[in-house]
Amino acid sequence: MTLLRRLQVPHNPEELPPTYLINHDVKPIERERRSWTWLIFLSLWGTVAFNMSNWQLGASLLAVGLNWWQSFLATLIGHAFAAAIVVVASFPGLYYNIAFPVSMRIAWGFNGSIFVVLNRILLSIIWFGVQSWQGGLMTYVCLRAMWPSIDNIPATFPTSTGMTLPQFVGFIVYFVIQLPFLLLSPKQLRWLVTTSTAVGFLVQLILLIWACATMDKFGSVLSNDAALAGGNLGWMFMYGITVTMSSITSGTLSVCDYARFASTPASGQWSQFVGFLPAWLSNVFGIITVAGTQDRFGTQLWSVVELLVAIQDANPTHATRAAVWFAAFAFLVCQLALNVVGNSFSGGTDMSTLLPKWINIRRGQYLTAILGLVINPWYLVSGAIIFISVMSAYTIFLQPFLGIIIAYYFLLQKERIKVQDLYRLKGQSIYWYNYGVNWRAVVAWLVGVMPHIPGFLNVVRPSITVSSGAKHIYYLCSITSFLLAFAVALALGYAFPVAAQKEFIASVTRDDARTMCEEFINSPDILRAENVPVEVSHVFDGEKMSEKSKDEE
Repeated sequence: MTLLRRLQVPHNPEELPPTYLINHDVKPIERERRSWTWLIFLSLWGTVAFNMSNWQLGASLLAVGLNWWQSFLATLIGHAFAAAIVVVASFPGLYYNIAFPVSMRIAWGFNGSIFVVLNRILLSIIWFGVQSWQGGLMTYVCLRAMWPSIDNIPATFPTSTGMTLPQFVGFIVYFVIQLPFLLLSPKQLRWLVTTSTAVGFLVQLILLIWACATMDKFGSVLSNDAALAGGNLGWMFMYGITVTMSSITSGTLSVCDYARFASTPASGQWSQFVGFLPAWLSNVFGIITVAGTQDRFGTQLWSVVELLVAIQDANPTHATRAAVWFAAFAFLVCQLALNVVGNSFSGGTDMSTLLPKWINIRRGQYLTAILGLVINPWYLVSGAIIFISVMSAYTIFLQPFLGIIIAYYFLLQKERIKVQDLYRLKGQSIYWYNYGVNWRAVVAWLVGVMPHIPGFLNVVRPSITVSSGAKHIYYLCSITSFLLAFAVALALGYAFPVAAQKEFIASVTRDDARTMCEEFINSPDILRAENVPVEVSHVFDGEKMSEKSKDEE
């Protein structure tokens, strides 16, 4: 056996072996594996809501000059807009049970979709590392509550690393703890997201009640004084909406990875839309808790880690340390669920689509974890302000992807998808376009991105001077980049239609297309490499095969 053959994804004897086009994780989900109910989807977005990062989102809005009630309103509108996009973006997964990377082939073509998928893989790796570091800091708080002397460990790291040795110990402990959770199947992930949502909501609510019940007065965080007025206030308010939407753009982009497991399409629709309420509640909890503790600690502690450390330092009794430990552990559970479901699972799904013969979701998850460690996330979070600005502004490159796929799925394809052709090459697929790339999607993406580049550069490097108009359009980027890409994709799709797609759309109804999808899913030959050119299979298999022997594999 060649080395490549030994490394192939294992499969059950009764299944056809995976090919370089499809494997068990990449194929559409059969009915037996569709087990996610409305409660699971609500819990999924609860996991995204009740975590450390979303709790302190209010800080970024107050920092740009909004007061507390303006921040409340901006986050409410931003989360509602984002939830609406989540629902419509999930339709290919809900109705055709395909993952995000496969759904991108509808608009981008087989080869063009690789560009989109690589973007998502990059984000998965970076955010897995960053969220692991955040989880490590919360683990450090747990360890500190049990053994306060952990802070007495001599400093052995240079200050340039942006961390202390006790924090690094917490990171290593957290990283090891989360590795077994990467083995969880989608069915088992249901329990993880449900648990994390429950404990996340409880710990944030208890912190809020404690802060308000034990304070002398609210701090200046809840002042009605606004640093801005008139037109500047309006633009910053819109920017607050954009910041809120961009906080979950990465998750929105890969929503089909989860939607394809829905027990029924309806179970993943309204439940995902109302998911904006937990996200908004977390923002409200964060702002009020910081306001309630501001006078007590003499500063605004927007970091949950710093808040819990300050609580312990202010009254280091056994009871306080126990309370801090339980609070930190609850946040740790939320962080673990967020990282496993939101980053490693999406990264694993994306990687398995690129190389399905050698990578399945589980292997992809561990690759995401390894690469997330290699990037040294402590440097990114602790020592690189530019990195935080870049990642926050990266939405200008992601929102156009959403605009394009929604234009194609709902209006150009009229919700009629020939799913089997998403797994075929060249002349056998109506989604092959030109050399596997749809130039219309490329143009639409560029139009959605380019007007926002000057504002993006100004955010990343404030020394770069740009016009007020460039800043203003950037403040709207979560909306404008989506709408521009949507409009251009639609116009080019109507102006330059694909004949084979028009013929298919005219020949079937939506129900027909979905029935064809079910028949394809239930086909015993779904994993057969029937469309792999002989010369391609030579490269991937590492040995020469006849067309007949390849089909018999």
